[in-house]
Amino acid sequence: MQKKLLLTWDLLTPQPLNIMINGNEYAFEDIQCVINGISLEGFIDVRYGATKEHTNIHGRGNVPVAMGRGKKDATAGKLVILQSEFEAFQKATPPGMDPTDWLPFIMTVSYAPIGGVPVTDVIPFCRVNQYEKGMSTEDGNMTIELALTTGIPELNV
Repeated sequence: MQKKLLLTWDLLTPQPLNIMINGNEYAFEDIQCVINGISLEGFIDVRYGATKEHTNIHGRGNVPVAMGRGKKDATAGKLVILQSEFEAFQKATPPGMDPTDWLPFIMTVSYAPIGGVPVTDVIPFCRVNQYEKGMSTEDGNMTIELALTTGIPELNV
């Protein structure tokens, strides 16, 4: 006899859903990115996330009889900033050091649409593990992509 898996969509605690159907989604003008208390004006892309392992557990027969949970980890983060923002950070860094030498920092990302409810995510323990500077003839400005190793994001804090 197989057990039936019951799915519930209350996500830990039942709460009333106040979602506007066909309402406004976040726009890039609604986002604010703060690193160690400094609001970034010259960022053009920010990415962060997490993964968690879920596995099927097999017993007798050829179908799973249960599910297991594994470790949780942060995914690789990314922050793309304008050259002027990058240079401002570098001025605060001792000579000869690059972004991979920066101390760990906390990044806060807030989404605040006009007339909507603000949402703030905290990304702890950010470290730059790779960066790239450069331009081509088609570029009208320079951007620097910072690849980040982060802690697990704390969402909606």
